[in-house]
Formats: sequence, structure tokens, C-alpha cells
Amino acid sequence: MAGAVTLDAVFPGAGNPHFFPEQLAEGLEPWSVPEVWMGWSGEPNQYNDITGFLDIKLKALFEHRSQVEGDMLGFFEQWLPLEAEESGKKIGVQHAEAFRVLTLT
Repeated sequence: MAGAVTLDAVFPGAGNPHFFPEQLAEGLEPWSVPEVWMGWSGEPNQYNDITGFLDIKLKALFEHRSQVEGDMLGFFEQWLPLEAEESGKKIGVQHAEAFRVLTLT
């Protein structure tokens, strides 16, 4: 749901001067989003090297206790390193994150 809401904000909201006219009155200009990066895509087109940061990534994820708890902790603890290794192989590094990047401008 968060992803759907974000994409709805990007279009038709962002860059549209008629979407929030009260902001124009406050002197704020519309801004168009140049790119959207989506994680865990079935069709990634961008890989970023995260070698050396996997432990930090897992610790940060586990701080979101309301989102990742119980059995999900073990799942992510096992799955994320495997996913990062598989993505890393595609760009010749130990660990990587894969994204689908949509260029909008």
C-alpha cells in the first residue's frame, strides 16, 4: 500500500500546479519527480554495491519492529543475504541491492 500511495503522489500529484493550489499561494513551486526507485522488483535495471553493509542493513531493518517481527526476523535473516549475493553476482561484487528505476523526466 505504501508503494501505491507513493506512486500516486508522484503522478498525478507531483509537478501538477493544480493539485495543491494553496502551496502556490505560499510561494512554493511544483516539483516533478525525476526518478522512482522500486526495490524487490521482478525486473530490476539497477544494481548497487552494498558489500560491507549487509549487517548494518539487517540491523536497520530489524529496528522496524512493527513491520518485521516474529517469524519474519528469521526469514529476512536468511533470505536477504542470499538475495544480496545473487544480485552481487550480476555486477561482480559480493553483495548488491537490485532496483527497478523509472526515469520520469
